[in-house]
Amino acid sequence: MQYHLIIFAVLIVVVVAIIALRGFTADARAEDDLERFLSEPMSPRQRARFYERYVGHLFENQGYDVAYLGSLKGYTDHGRDIIVTTPEEILVIQTKCWSKRRVVHDNDIYQLFGKMSHIKQTSEDPKRKIRAVFFSTSQYSSLAKQAASALGVEIRTERLNLSYPMIKCSVSPTGEKYYYLPFDPVYDRVQVKRNRDEYFVRTVNQAVQKGFKRAG
Repeated sequence: MQYHLIIFAVLIVVVVAIIALRGFTADARAEDDLERFLSEPMSPRQRARFYERYVGHLFENQGYDVAYLGSLKGYTDHGRDIIVTTPEEILVIQTKCWSKRRVVHDNDIYQLFGKMSHIKQTSEDPKRKIRAVFFSTSQYSSLAKQAASALGVEIRTERLNLSYPMIKCSVSPTGEKYYYLPFDPVYDRVQVKRNRDEYFVRTVNQAVQKGFKRAG
């Protein structure tokens, strides 16, 4: 009897070790995949997508709700890349990740203002202020600045930062803790809520240390 108990205990230890090893291997592979993904050359469309995510992260990190229309709908977003919802207002955000040689023109400002106006007219929450914000990596023409000033469109110049913490650690409705990498299919649908002990982290190891595992 004692012999059988020893064998059973050894089997349990082996099974636990195998499970732990599999988890470690999956996390290590995920870290390698992320490093490889970020080291590969990006097409202009990929850079535009990352810029949109980076700008959205600036607001998500403040606890605001962010909808990534450009990433989710591709070119059917009709000029609205991001919708940010705060307790006081809704921000309609357009992003342009352009080279320094390109310039944002007044037509770009007019387009964003028109889309923002449409949202304002069709909004089901008239008490919440709605305004437009334009983010670009390049400069704005003098006419673009004049148009933005006249229409009340906020213009901001923000460089793309690929070193921001882009791994999303999220808790599922059933309490499961998962981390998501930027190439995961559902990545842009996952929102990080600070009040639910969810996080943005830079490395897979940081996610694992906080108790999150790779999303299946």
